[in-house]
Amino acid sequence: MKRILKSSKTVSLKIKVLIVIGIVIAAITLSICLYFSAIQKNKTIVLTVSKSIPAPDCLHSGGFYTTPFNISLSINNPDLQIYYTIDGTSPSLNSERYTAPILISDRTEMSNDLSNIPTSPRWKPPVGNVFKGTTLRAICVDKNHNKSKEMIRTFFVDNKGSKRYSFPVIAITVNKEDLFSYEKGIYVLGKRYTDKHNYLNKNTPLNIPWWYYPANYLLRGADAEKQAHIEFYEPTGKLGFESNIGLRINGNATRAFAQKSLRICFREKYGEPSIKYQLFPTNKVNTFSAFILRNSGNDWDKTMFRDAFMQSLMKDSHVDIQDYRPSIVFINGEYWGIHNIRERLDENYLANKYEINADSLTILELQGVLVKGQRKSEKMFAELLNYIKTNDLSNENNYNYIQSKIDIESFIDFIISNVYFCNSDWPNNNVRFWRNDAVSVDINNVTGDGKWRSMLYDTDWGFGYTGNNAFQLNLLYDAKRVGSVGIIFTGLLKNKMFVNRFVSSFQNHLNTNFKTDTVLNKINEFENQYSSEMDEHINRWRAIGSFSKWKEYVSELRIFAEKRPVVQANQLNKFFNLASCNKVIIK
Repeated sequence: MKRILKSSKTVSLKIKVLIVIGIVIAAITLSICLYFSAIQKNKTIVLTVSKSIPAPDCLHSGGFYTTPFNISLSINNPDLQIYYTIDGTSPSLNSERYTAPILISDRTEMSNDLSNIPTSPRWKPPVGNVFKGTTLRAICVDKNHNKSKEMIRTFFVDNKGSKRYSFPVIAITVNKEDLFSYEKGIYVLGKRYTDKHNYLNKNTPLNIPWWYYPANYLLRGADAEKQAHIEFYEPTGKLGFESNIGLRINGNATRAFAQKSLRICFREKYGEPSIKYQLFPTNKVNTFSAFILRNSGNDWDKTMFRDAFMQSLMKDSHVDIQDYRPSIVFINGEYWGIHNIRERLDENYLANKYEINADSLTILELQGVLVKGQRKSEKMFAELLNYIKTNDLSNENNYNYIQSKIDIESFIDFIISNVYFCNSDWPNNNVRFWRNDAVSVDINNVTGDGKWRSMLYDTDWGFGYTGNNAFQLNLLYDAKRVGSVGIIFTGLLKNKMFVNRFVSSFQNHLNTNFKTDTVLNKINEFENQYSSEMDEHINRWRAIGSFSKWKEYVSELRIFAEKRPVVQANQLNKFFNLASCNKVIIK
């Protein structure tokens, strides 16, 4: 009996062991199956763009609508499938397959996504939920994994429709990781900010100002350009243009601000090398290979229009300026605030403005460092500076020689504008000269004389930016002793003809475009233009503080406009030691 019980227990134990082994094997098998199933499910199949596959059809155009609606997508070929996204990401086989109409509604009550991502050491989250549109990206795919080009459209639903904004609306669609990922996002602090070894490897000190701290947004060049898509809607709601583009962060120290300037680049590899569109209604130029969506530079936390306003005062002068137009920008459907559309001062700007070949242009900055163009022209400029330093320009022949090399009127207006504005970030910075290397005998070709001309840009530190007493600054002495500007200006001041020309031109500016009433009217125009859009922008970025604070900053411009002309006239009279009969007078 004992043997029978012992044998029974042994058999029972063996059965239990077998059951446990079976369970373990089954679990392992199930895990393996689930693992390979997950791999298969998440496997990224590379889709190839085929020109023979049409993009999905959609009867609704992008833009503003007053009520929610359904969008239907269609394709004539039953062998094709439509895949789409509404969160800004690029559609793939892992995206939603289109089977029924898509509801488009106001998405503002949805949680902020991109708007809650820190973009600066001094970033602050928005006040509440930002206004949101819907970015629809859709493709058609065949059974061989060929896909169409994307259909990209951004829709906004608001009871005011297109009247919600008084500015043009620009919708930018871009893959989220290209702007905001830790590794490669160009809009965020990212890996370059947190990786201290990166600092040590590059001998970067850790006690530098916060705006120079290494960060992803300081990346430059072709590697820091991301492919994106742009839609431009006029204030009427009409689509002006849309295009695939290259997108970069623009600027220098202001890259560290929470809201950044963006450079929009049109290139052949994205679809077209330029756009033909009149971005600025009163500007005849209608071809652009690039433009800037500017955050107002150093003025970002004050008026949002200081540089654009100052340059507008020089619109009919002889110095080249950047035109402007304010806009409202959205990124992947999320409100991104006011950005000033600005011309980019490069060879294409000059080529389009003056109808000359971009390849024949040379652009130099500061002491004559080549930005674009020919080394021989850079050398010519260096030789010109040396000629001025070693020759007395009070001599008529020497002065005439310089007049044959420099557009004197352009240089005078360049000095006058920066001096009057009290642009204290000049002339040690923000200096550019250009020339057309293709000298022409055509008298109608105003730039075919091969002369060096000046560009006015980045005047953010002017017009009272540094304080309410900034109107007392005297930059005539800085213009005389700093950099290439100092060399040229000092040399020319030896010539009485130039001095008379300079003083006469300055007095004319003081009594016309710099006249207090004229400037105050211009300030009022800008204030009225921006007023209706400021509250939403302030709540988005929280840099200015409040609408009333913004009004105070605008009032600082008025203080400068009222007090600067008389002070400037007195500075000119003293600087040039003008006799009573020749003194600069404010009329």
